Amino acid sequence: MKTRPLIRSRVWAIPSILAALTLLSLVIALIVDGIWDSLASAVLAGILVYMSYEGGRSRTK
Repeated sequence: MKTRPLIRSRVWAIPSILAALTLLSLVIALIVDGIWDSLASAVLAGILVYMSYEGGRSRTK
């Protein structure tokens, strides 16, 4: 079965979203206090869990 070539925008979509969320969370954690610190750390922890899951997943079928 033929595989379709990946479009460059599809390849970089998830990493771009993760980078933007990381940057936004770090800026929010530095600037705003209170509940926003907890929210920012929860987002960063979620990103870490997602990246660990995807990194440990087997690529073979």
